[in-house]
Amino acid sequence: MAIKFIVDSMCDTNSDILNRYDFDILPFPVTLDDKTYFDGINITPEMVVDFVNNNSKLFPKTAQIQPLDITNTIEKHLKNGDDVIYLVLSSKLSGTYQTARLLARDLLEKYPERKVAIVDSLSATTGSALILYQGLKLNKLNRPYEEIVETMTFLAQHAQIFFLVGDIKWLAQGGRISRNAAMLGDMLKIVPILYFKDGEILVYEKIRGQKKALKTLFAIVEEKMANREQVLGMIQSTAPDLQDRAKKYFEKELGIKNFLLPEKAGSTLTVHIGTNCLGIMFFDQLPDNYVNVIP
Repeated sequence: MAIKFIVDSMCDTNSDILNRYDFDILPFPVTLDDKTYFDGINITPEMVVDFVNNNSKLFPKTAQIQPLDITNTIEKHLKNGDDVIYLVLSSKLSGTYQTARLLARDLLEKYPERKVAIVDSLSATTGSALILYQGLKLNKLNRPYEEIVETMTFLAQHAQIFFLVGDIKWLAQGGRISRNAAMLGDMLKIVPILYFKDGEILVYEKIRGQKKALKTLFAIVEEKMANREQVLGMIQSTAPDLQDRAKKYFEKELGIKNFLLPEKAGSTLTVHIGTNCLGIMFFDQLPDNYVNVIP
């Protein structure tokens, strides 16, 4: 008997973790015009960006993970006599969490001797990856199933995620702000900083100018990241230079030693945040069993 982990494609990891650990990734559907693709399988962030740049009246759409994919993935592990932990995109951003809970309940009636935990990440992207990574580490240390679920749930409740938005017009196309607000913001060089609050994406602050916005983002992390003996996650959408500057700053000024850096944002995330974005993820409180090791 083993513990098997499942995440969705909004959990952005990197090649080091993918090569070292075994876990399933369920893809979110992404629709461009009338064709549906599956994140991480047959669509790339570049395809999303090209579509938006070439279609002023159309915008990509995302949907819940297909229920059959969830059922089949969980059941294959239960059939093998393994227990399952499924870490899902924030329930405030997708109905996948509620769907997964209902499906898991039905499967447990079929496999009553097994365990299935559906954990609401209250996060996305590298925030979810940081939670997953702790679960994977604890499992490698042979910690009990209940301890791993409890720790991942605790971390979800203490995840801090902040995004510096590169293109305010992208938010308008996606319907997050009005086109008039985006036009005015673009003229004034307004750079929004978004954040997760109880699993929901909200505007934290609006800063004039990218240089000042980046400085503000660094100050937010410095204020809220009380314990710096942890892995700090970042992700960039077509902004590797910004991520490199952030990494050097946190190494020098905050003494951060370990980073989780996905190679690039996934297609689903790109739909929601656009281009030239930088995201910073960490925890405002750590459990006693926290493992500060990468990979």
